[in-house]
Amino acid sequence: MSLEELVKDVMEKNVQTVDLDASAKKSAAVMGKKGIGSLVVVQGGTAVGIVTERDLVSRVIADGLDPAKVLVRDIMSTPLITIQPDAKIAEAARLMNEYKIRRVVVTAADGSLAGIVTASDLARVLAERKDYSDMTLNAIARASPDKGPYQ
Repeated sequence: MSLEELVKDVMEKNVQTVDLDASAKKSAAVMGKKGIGSLVVVQGGTAVGIVTERDLVSRVIADGLDPAKVLVRDIMSTPLITIQPDAKIAEAARLMNEYKIRRVVVTAADGSLAGIVTASDLARVLAERKDYSDMTLNAIARASPDKGPYQ
């Protein structure tokens, strides 16, 4: 695989979602059960944000709030950074670097949720290449989520 590969070839198609009005506690339970670090937030079937483990820790636990009473809508990260399935993975890496994020939501041309691509997905692809670009790998590895929109 190379940076010329398409997002649709490396993305996770089985995206876990959570409703906008779900509790932080429910989100944490789903993430724990599924062994994942984020959920795409949906409202009426449309992706409107993302909630990550970091959001739960920094916006709920660290503030001493009750996770059962905090709604996802109040802690999710927006705007949602998206990419099309036919985009090259190099573009996904660029978005991650530009916005200091580790996940990019994949949406179809009609705006429907198609998947999610993570920095781990890209690192796996790059690790399979013997001539990968150090600059791209470093950009992914140095993405600091505490300074981007997905805090």
